[in-house]
Amino acid sequence: MLAAAVAAVLLSGTAASAASAVDDPPPIAPAAVTAAGEQPEPDGTMSPMIIGGRPASQRYPGLGSLQYVRGDDPHWHTCAVNLWDPWHAITNAHCVTNFPDASTKDPSIYTIRFNSSDRLAGGVLTGVKKIAAYPTWAWGADPTVVQGDIAVLWLTKPVWTVPAALPPVLAPWPVRQWAARIVGWGFTAQPFAGATPQHLAEADTQIVDPTHCAAAAIDANEVCVLNVANPTISACYGDSGGPVMTPTRLRHTWLLIGTASRATSSDCTGAAVYTSVNAYRDWINQTIAGTYTTPKPKRPGLNRPPVYRWAGCPTTCQ
Repeated sequence: MLAAAVAAVLLSGTAASAASAVDDPPPIAPAAVTAAGEQPEPDGTMSPMIIGGRPASQRYPGLGSLQYVRGDDPHWHTCAVNLWDPWHAITNAHCVTNFPDASTKDPSIYTIRFNSSDRLAGGVLTGVKKIAAYPTWAWGADPTVVQGDIAVLWLTKPVWTVPAALPPVLAPWPVRQWAARIVGWGFTAQPFAGATPQHLAEADTQIVDPTHCAAAAIDANEVCVLNVANPTISACYGDSGGPVMTPTRLRHTWLLIGTASRATSSDCTGAAVYTSVNAYRDWINQTIAGTYTTPKPKRPGLNRPPVYRWAGCPTTCQ
């Protein structure tokens, strides 16, 4: 999460008090919000869709559910991942790093289910053998650098399915209110508690001007997502790492634009910040190839407001 002066809401999905193989971050201050994947204890039922969304209308084969054993749940969903190539996937750094030192978690605790809308059945299972987070990722501790909320996962066995389709390297930045879709296994209604829904959900929305995400301190390597006509349609806790995609001319085919990072509010309504995949494409490829060298840090493109809201840690992460 962000430093003392900044609160944030992440969209990951780990319960705050149950014992598990993954050490949860310490409780956050009341003013802070959480990441889309950090969740309180089981308490209530969930409908099978993103808030304001619907059950997935198609398969998204490059999408996976990142899971680990938590208490008596052997398939606890924490975040989504996107297949990069048969041996690698990407997700958001806050999903797979410890707070506050941003060290990577033990990769062996994770499994990923690809190629299935049901996170408990079907598809292809693989594990994780290595994790690399972007060098500047520090839970927002340094507001003078880009957040870098992105990570590469090395898989224990190859996944032979369609990976994420990316826009051209020199594609123009999304125009205002560019039609988009978000998908994920995140919460769908209050209370944001217990395990996330079993079945994938989707919602149609737009990529909008970054000023809509000023409350979440958006930077130049991120995109802002908001359903302008109905702001209650949004990603929620458990949707971290999930994609925002834009349609192509081919039916049921999408381009991966970003991965869910944080929200502008704690109630899962309004705009959300997604890490731009194109902005980190070179780092991803070079990290996989082992050729990446750390450059001088870039400064964010927008001024940061006094309060951050990371999406994904309702009761933890700060």
